[in-house]
Parts: sequence; C-alpha cells; structure tokens
Amino acid sequence: MVRSDARILVSTDSRILEATPAALELLGLTFDQLQALPPGGLSLEQDAAASAEFAAAWEGGGRPPLVGSTTVRLPDGSLARVRYYIWSREDGKVEVVLEGSSEPVAQAPRAYTIGKVLSAWRAVERRLETLDPGSEEWQAADAENRYFRSEYRRLSNQV
Repeated sequence: MVRSDARILVSTDSRILEATPAALELLGLTFDQLQALPPGGLSLEQDAAASAEFAAAWEGGGRPPLVGSTTVRLPDGSLARVRYYIWSREDGKVEVVLEGSSEPVAQAPRAYTIGKVLSAWRAVERRLETLDPGSEEWQAADAENRYFRSEYRRLSNQV
C-alpha cells in the first residue's frame, strides 16, 4: 500500500468518489468543487490528442501504475506543481496519491510507468558516464538522474 494522506478515488467513468482532507487542502478545493471539475480539469497541459493517445496506451497496456508530475492551477489562480502516483484497483476504480513538488511550475508534465522510471534512471546514468563532467549537457543529464533516482526511491519506499 502506498503511504500518503492526500488521496483521491476515481470511478471507472472518471467521477470523483472520495478525497481525503489532505488532498483537498493540497489542491485548495472543497470536495464539491473537486467533483464538479471535468476530467483533467486541474491540469494546465491539456493537449487533448496527446492525452487521449496516452490514455489509450495505458488502457491497452493493462493500466500499469503510473508516476509523474504536472502543474495545476489552483482556485486562487496560483500555480502549483504536484507529483502523483496512480494505480488501478481490482474493482476497476483508480486511486490517485498526490504530494507537493519542488519542481518548477514551468516544467513539462511527466508520466511514467514504474518500470520506465527505473529504465530511464539507468539510461541517464549510462549517458552521464560518457559526458564531460560539468559541461552543460552533463548538468542537464545530472538533473534528470537526480529526478529519476528520487522518483524510484520514493516509489520503492511507498509500494
């Protein structure tokens, strides 16, 4: 079981069924406001075609657990970065665990299956070995390495 107080339970038809007080506080919403949002209503990065393609691939792949981060617009108009962990329950409902993130709000959304996090982390580590330490490319790869290492550790401690 994943450990976090900020949880949302979503029905098979994308309706919000439950949300903990911690999730509502993190999002700055009441439960009624959260339920009134359309699917994807919190996200700023709403590319409908990309979202539909990702959802189809997720469904087609057996709905494996996902981890990622995105920027959301809070009701007061401010932007916040949140990390999420999503998995399908045996009853078909989807559970979402949220936590705040220190990533810049301007960063692109990220979404990975758990296996992809480990694969990406290993690939970045291999790439780092081929780069000149301190170079711009090395610094960018190092930042990615820290991100994937953090995500993998977070997931392996929570699952």
